Amino acid sequence: MRDVIHQKRRAWTKPVVLIVILMITALCAVYLWTRPASQPALDAGRQVADTFLTQLRDGRPEQAWTATTAEFKSAQGKESFVRQVKPVKYLKEPLIFVSVQTVQVGDSPRTEYLYQAATGENVRLVLGRDGQSWKVDRWSPTGSAK
Repeated sequence: MRDVIHQKRRAWTKPVVLIVILMITALCAVYLWTRPASQPALDAGRQVADTFLTQLRDGRPEQAWTATTAEFKSAQGKESFVRQVKPVKYLKEPLIFVSVQTVQVGDSPRTEYLYQAATGENVRLVLGRDGQSWKVDRWSPTGSAK
């Protein structure tokens, strides 16, 4: 009698283990298929960066700040950002897109866009995901404020 019960138990073990393995595999596949990208597509990222710089050029730094990530806003308040931007004259001129590259921010790969003013100063913009949108996560104007 014991052998019959043991054999029945063993007969169910293999299919149950196989089903569990298949379910875990399916869940992993769904996760990998649907997870959000860690970096924007080149054109989508350029559009975000261009919009941010256009807002600065048009004298709307408050709007530019509003369109940044929560982390950016936490690191730099609106008033501080506006004060930093206002004296930088080259931000009031059109900037030329120079390059794009992948950089590491913590453990995450991020996309960095480099723009250059006619006077030679550079602006680096790093994009990050904020909810379902790409936004400026970090920025670094270089050179002197002219």
